[in-house]
Amino acid sequence: MIPLKINKTQKPQSIFMFHIDIVHGCQLQCIGCPNATLLDKVKRVEVDHFAKILANVDVDHVHTLRLFNFGEPLLHRQLDKIVAEIPKQKWKASFVELSTNAQYVDWDNFEAMLKLQVVNKIAVSCDGDGSKEKYERLRPPAKMDKLMYFFQKTRELVDKWSPATQLITRTIVETEQDKVNWLNILKPLGWEPEFRRWMILPEAKENPSNRQLENTKGSCFFMADATAFKNHSWHGQINLLYVDYDGTVVPCCFHPKAGTFGDLSKQKFSEILNSQNRRDFKGQMVNNRENMPICGQCEVGPVGNEGPSFLA
Repeated sequence: MIPLKINKTQKPQSIFMFHIDIVHGCQLQCIGCPNATLLDKVKRVEVDHFAKILANVDVDHVHTLRLFNFGEPLLHRQLDKIVAEIPKQKWKASFVELSTNAQYVDWDNFEAMLKLQVVNKIAVSCDGDGSKEKYERLRPPAKMDKLMYFFQKTRELVDKWSPATQLITRTIVETEQDKVNWLNILKPLGWEPEFRRWMILPEAKENPSNRQLENTKGSCFFMADATAFKNHSWHGQINLLYVDYDGTVVPCCFHPKAGTFGDLSKQKFSEILNSQNRRDFKGQMVNNRENMPICGQCEVGPVGNEGPSFLA
């Protein structure tokens, strides 16, 4: 096995992308998503535990903090109190994002969260060709009328309480006409769509991409060191952090059980970043990824070759 050379004393100054699940689990069973069947119970982070996790992020700056990883954040019953912990940290975040399937909302709690003006991006996941039939088939047991109501109601509340908050969708489409259909729905409602294609994800319910996995060797985008992003448009040290609701640090946001690096509720981020667990995991990817039970079945490649989910 080729030894992996990693700076064991790396002291991070910043994190480019920080995902943390405030809710573990989801109420939908979306086609092509492994998390729908692997996370069978919904669990919510306690506010004080969430505060401990954030306090152990020992950097000066976070470019984007996302309040989701595998789960559905709007299932949290204290969303406003969770969000209120973010401005209390020593580090500052340029962007705070919440992504939702838009199928369950406690509107009083949601409105109280918006009044804080901390979350500056809200994203909705919606797939298909813009029709009720296709959308509901791909994201069971979601309902199109709930989705449309969320678009309208959220636009109204954002305009009232947090007008700087950006509203987008992340939408999987198969044809150019699908894009046109969604644009005709979303643009009049004040939402900006982002489009991508289907991915092949390990242990997903189905593979709607209709492609065969081309085994990707070596380390992936998610495990890249900061130096791999030297030509990135964001000028700073780029580290990536993915955390489950209980503080467990995991490799990515594509599969909830690919590996474990540490516990951010008990350890500093710098300690986990330089941990033996992480070094061993990356070494395994570099030298023997094709035999890893989860990463060996994932098509995400290295920086610059991340895979179809990153393509517009």
